[in-house]
Amino acid sequence: MNNLGFATRKQIQVIENLGSDRNAARILKRMENEKSIQSFRREFKVYSLTHHGKELIGSSKDLKTGASDRLVDHTLMRNDLYIKLGMPIDWRTEKELLYNKQQDRIVVDAMYSRNGEWHFVEVDNKQTMKNNREKLKKYAIFKKDIFRDYGHHPTVIWYTVSENRKQRLEEWMREYGIKGKVYV
Repeated sequence: MNNLGFATRKQIQVIENLGSDRNAARILKRMENEKSIQSFRREFKVYSLTHHGKELIGSSKDLKTGASDRLVDHTLMRNDLYIKLGMPIDWRTEKELLYNKQQDRIVVDAMYSRNGEWHFVEVDNKQTMKNNREKLKKYAIFKKDIFRDYGHHPTVIWYTVSENRKQRLEEWMREYGIKGKVYV
């Protein structure tokens, strides 16, 4: 929960290998009663750590109390992609990276390595396509730094909400010579 931020029962069930729906619901209910997690209702329950829960595990991460719907949706989409990508061990979220001789920065939604190559994750749930294109332009510059420092071009993985957005992102990735994949 500390690394996920917000999560649904299904996400927690898969990530923590909690078995059946009934078992997962029982465990989460017990944790809520113990005040280590809290939940709020949408179409489904969304869980997050409480202050007490953070203390129990020794976390120093900021609590996201009163988070916007947009942030919650973004986080849940990122968690879905984390599961889809096989739950990489070195998955890190919201990382700021410097590139272009430390003059520019890019904040990736998540990053991990696989087979010695960097993969950068972008979640596009309500971003403007103009901003997405600008981010791809940054990646076009950043990929040169990765190649210089690590001997490979990074893979950029997008998770978006529609086929139309997927097609535009794929088109721009080809235009800028960025290798990657777009999921819907």
